[in-house]
Amino acid sequence: MPGSDQKINYQIRPAKSIERKMLCDLIREIQLLRSNGEMRYIGLGAKYFTDFLLLHNEFGITDMISIEAQKERQMRYEFNKPLKYIQMWYGSTNEVLPQLDNFDDKMNLIWLDYDSMFNETMLKDVETICKKLCVGSMFFLSCNCSFSGTQTDKMKAFKENVGEYFDESTEKKQYSANNIPYTIKSLIDKQIKNSIEMRKRINNDNLEYLQLLFLKYKDGAQMLTIGGVIVDEKLRNNIENSRLFNKYDFISINNNLYSIDIPQLTNKEIQLILKNLPISEEEYIINQDKFFGIEYDEIAKFQKIYRYYPFYSEGVYRT
Repeated sequence: MPGSDQKINYQIRPAKSIERKMLCDLIREIQLLRSNGEMRYIGLGAKYFTDFLLLHNEFGITDMISIEAQKERQMRYEFNKPLKYIQMWYGSTNEVLPQLDNFDDKMNLIWLDYDSMFNETMLKDVETICKKLCVGSMFFLSCNCSFSGTQTDKMKAFKENVGEYFDESTEKKQYSANNIPYTIKSLIDKQIKNSIEMRKRINNDNLEYLQLLFLKYKDGAQMLTIGGVIVDEKLRNNIENSRLFNKYDFISINNNLYSIDIPQLTNKEIQLILKNLPISEEEYIINQDKFFGIEYDEIAKFQKIYRYYPFYSEGVYRT
């Protein structure tokens, strides 16, 4: 079965690009509050290694691990590996994550950016991660949440996917397209809570999980990202006192689901909007004629993400 890197070019997905840049802002803030610049990144590189290049360029990370499930494609992945710093571990995340160690040496950043539908292997990975991460380390999980069919169909598929983790008490309406992100989050939250509490009992650790992201985006299928940081009382206080929660509107510490919603605008329309930012609805109504039919809803969507908006262009390379 071909991997997702055979179907999707990860380098030119606009919503994904916006998410990456948002994550970088968030990571930078936690890194500063933690007062320790060293980081290790653990992710799923596929053949593009887009996140690895970005995080190396943004933070200078040289300790990197890419987990690749498709062992038969090892030659292709090794050829495309862009940095010699990247260690390749072949196997599923369920196989590889329990084998990794040295989590106390530095801040660990784990982003399990799955392309598949939400399933029980992801919940097992969450358990493994929560048993290993130290204070100040962050983890994020992205997955496809676009179950198809009727609510009954969605519920049946969801039950098959999560197996023993299925919650029989969840109402059928929670399997609608709009509610499934909250159903997924509920299971992830429960797994995090159980794993952290078990760790506290066994190791007497005074740790907590602080959620920082709960967002969805769509470049094709509807995708969901959930994650945060492992904190002790000191780091939690530092984060709260920094007013980080008020700095970025994409941060979510509860059930508020942030949507990366990209309006369909031409480059010329974007330049017009940029020259007039910020724009309130009242200002738009007064000056509506100068926006040449661009709706305020489009402007408001762009205003939310313009700092992270990717610009693509086609060029000609001559030798």
